[in-house]
Amino acid sequence: MMSDRLELRPVTEADLDAFDLAFQSESGATRHQWFGFTPTVALREALRTRGLLAGADNMLAVTVGGELAGRVEWLERRWGRRDTSLCWEIAIGLLPESRGRGIGTSAQRELVRYLFTHTRVERVQATTDPENKAEIRCLEKIGFQLEGVVRRAQWRGGRWHDQLLYSILRDEFDPQPASSPDGSA
Repeated sequence: MMSDRLELRPVTEADLDAFDLAFQSESGATRHQWFGFTPTVALREALRTRGLLAGADNMLAVTVGGELAGRVEWLERRWGRRDTSLCWEIAIGLLPESRGRGIGTSAQRELVRYLFTHTRVERVQATTDPENKAEIRCLEKIGFQLEGVVRRAQWRGGRWHDQLLYSILRDEFDPQPASSPDGSA
C-alpha cells in the first residue's frame, strides 16, 4: 500500500523531541540499547550546524506512511589508516509501536542502499548483542555476514557484554529484495 511506504528523511527538532521521550528509559530504548540517561545537547547542536549529516556520526529519521517510526544512524569506523580504511557502522532505534513489523529490516536495507549509492565505502558493518535475535535476523535478511564475536566490548546494565560483528560488502548487497504484498521486505 502506498500510504505505508517506508522512507528515510533528514531529522527535525520535533523528531529529536520524540526520540528523547521514547528512548530515555529501558522500556523505550530496549534492554539492548539502554545505556542510562543520555544528554542530547550534542545531537541538537549537530542538527543545528550540519543537519546530522556529513560528519563522523550521522542520522536520518525513518517514516512509514509519513509517520515517524524511528531513526537510523551511521558512524565512521576505521580498520587502519584514516585516509584509506573508512567503513560505516550502522545502528537503528525504532519507536516502541514500530517494532516487530519488519520496519527495522526495511529501514536498515534502505540505509545500506543509501550508503553504497552516495558514499565510496566498500564495507558497511553492524554490531549487536548475541541475545538480540530480532536484530540478528534483520541483518542476515539484508545479507550481512557474521564475522565474529567482539568480547566484552560494550558496557551496559552494570556489566560488560559481547557484541557480534556483522558486515556486508558493496558487491554482496542486493538492492532488490523479495518483498511482501504490502511492499515491505
